[in-house]
Amino acid sequence: MKVSVLASGSKGNCTYIEGSSGALMIDAGRSAREILGTRDKGGRLKEAGGRSDIIEAILVTHEHTDHIRGLLPLGKSLEVPVIGTGGTLGVVAGSLTSKKPVILDSIKHNEKRKIGEFTITPFPVSHDATDPCGFFIEESSEKICFCTDTGVVTSHMMDMLKKADGIILESNHCHKMLMNGPYPAFLKRRIASQRGHLSNDDAGKVLNELAGSIHFAILAHLSEENNEPDIAMTSAWQALGFYSDDTELFAASSVDFINKPPIRKQVREDPDVCSDECWKISITL
Repeated sequence: MKVSVLASGSKGNCTYIEGSSGALMIDAGRSAREILGTRDKGGRLKEAGGRSDIIEAILVTHEHTDHIRGLLPLGKSLEVPVIGTGGTLGVVAGSLTSKKPVILDSIKHNEKRKIGEFTITPFPVSHDATDPCGFFIEESSEKICFCTDTGVVTSHMMDMLKKADGIILESNHCHKMLMNGPYPAFLKRRIASQRGHLSNDDAGKVLNELAGSIHFAILAHLSEENNEPDIAMTSAWQALGFYSDDTELFAASSVDFINKPPIRKQVREDPDVCSDECWKISITL
């Protein structure tokens, strides 16, 4: 499987996963025009080497705007089902106004579902949304776990992560930057709470436990105000310890390409600054 982070952060999230014959999209927090492009200009998907014609479904983690901003136009354009938990899709359904609505397909936590050659399993996460989830995705013998927008990693979530060959894991904020930053106190409490977002230290503890069992880790949903790609990367690299040379790391950032470019560390290489656009970087399992 190939993973391309088309957008990551508080301004929008979208991930493309391509298998041997089909593809999935997780979340659609940027516009359909930006993701798919126009007649005259290619979008992020094309620039990442992805194909819209093989996408079989859009998986939705939860209903916050930075994850569903472009969901309905994208679903209509691709003509594929939108799959999420009942709580998430209940909120999404309330915004449907078109005579040609998208197909909403509800799935329960821990229910396995076949989509083409993929098998997906949603699992509960801890976030201040209606019914949020992460996704465990399998194709043949390859397994990827998508786990963002959660304030804690429970034992069940860790069990899902431990089964994966590669992970997309939230590393939202540096705790010191958050506490010393410009956000009001109530927002700081919300972000740092058990229903908020994982810090770099939190992500590091997860990676330390997974060290030696995963081939790649993509650090996602980095905060624009309260994190830096190099800080997140350093924390993850240190957490992997002796296994850092054997693990590909990528700190995805689509917020500020000039001052905060994404960073990639390939196997047995030191971390390097990537090209300007994170969606042009693909990680292959």
